[in-house]
Amino acid sequence: MKFIKRHLSIIFPLMAILLGLEFFIAFDRTTKQYEKSLQDEYSMLIVSKDEMSIDDITAWDKHIIKIEDINKSEIIGKINQAMEVNSTTDAKIKSAIPNFYAAKIDKYLDTTELQKIKTNLLKNPQISRVETFDSVYKSNYGLFSFIKFSFRTFIIFMSIIGFFLIIKQMEVWNYIHAQRMRVMEIFGAPLLFRSKVLIRVAIIDAIIASFITSFVFWYLQYIVIANGNITILDENIGSVFSVGDIFILLFTSLFIALTAVLIVVMNIKEE
Repeated sequence: MKFIKRHLSIIFPLMAILLGLEFFIAFDRTTKQYEKSLQDEYSMLIVSKDEMSIDDITAWDKHIIKIEDINKSEIIGKINQAMEVNSTTDAKIKSAIPNFYAAKIDKYLDTTELQKIKTNLLKNPQISRVETFDSVYKSNYGLFSFIKFSFRTFIIFMSIIGFFLIIKQMEVWNYIHAQRMRVMEIFGAPLLFRSKVLIRVAIIDAIIASFITSFVFWYLQYIVIANGNITILDENIGSVFSVGDIFILLFTSLFIALTAVLIVVMNIKEE
């Protein structure tokens, strides 16, 4: 029973770190997909005196990748219906109404970058107005950024706590095997050889922790989320977990566990 408890005391902190890491990876992948959808849905309005091509606009800012001409006929039609104008007035309205374009950007930018785009475009003498709809955009971007920052801060905090718990448990294991290590030291055994029990335990527990964590996320992806009604996750279910994540978790787990062993061993050497 004590043997199991000793292993669990390393496996649980390792799992806390790995769960945080995998949540971070899954969150990052999911938010990138969500950012892409927000980017695709967003467009800024450009008003120009004359007709313009995509090259005319992108020459003033590299973030503009596509423009869509907004049909003036629909606008004129609504004006005609409201005012009941004749053909002469209709021609005057057509000549008076400027050209409208919906511009798409290359990535999900912050509000400062949007203002830079607006400033750059207004330097073009043909462009009379640029509407970025920044009030709505700022609200969405601010909330999105706050959620990402809070989530990442929490994961870092949990990882630090988990790492120190692992080091403390390694120190306990070292204390348990202290007598055996002293005997080996008397016979001239190298420090790393004397610490092979710690190293073996670290490797075994790291492998167990990584595979348990992988199973947890596999279960979340294919059982919980697949049968749930979380829209953003349903649309990006493949972003939650992938086979490659197993190797990332295994490498990270081994690195953390062996680093903890190395720290404990180096402290023993100094003593």
